[in-house]
Amino acid sequence: MSKVIIAIAASCLTMLMATVASASYYSGKGVIANCGSDATYDNGWCAGYLGSWADGDIDMVRRKACIPADTSIGTLKKVLMDYAEANPLDVENMSGGELLQRAFSRKWPTDSIDDTVSEIYRKTC
Repeated sequence: MSKVIIAIAASCLTMLMATVASASYYSGKGVIANCGSDATYDNGWCAGYLGSWADGDIDMVRRKACIPADTSIGTLKKVLMDYAEANPLDVENMSGGELLQRAFSRKWPTDSIDDTVSEIYRKTC
């Protein structure tokens, strides 16, 4: 019986540690390092991160930033890198997702403060 309890406790601890470790995924510094690199792999990683972040929850993104539908990955990268250069403390202190959200919402602000409607961006952009 005690082996079962130990196994359950170890499983719970492992799941808790995995949840805590994955809460912020990438740091702002890590994202900027990859996106600012000349290496082909890093550029591919950056394009994948920017694209998947923007596509991952487009309603949430667009409620806080009115990113035009035809915006390219290159434009997203430029906006991010320009923001990072102008705001080095944010790069140091934010997660990658927070940094992207801040950069994009400053570039493409929305007038709306209501983020409760799923398609609010269509009404505010």
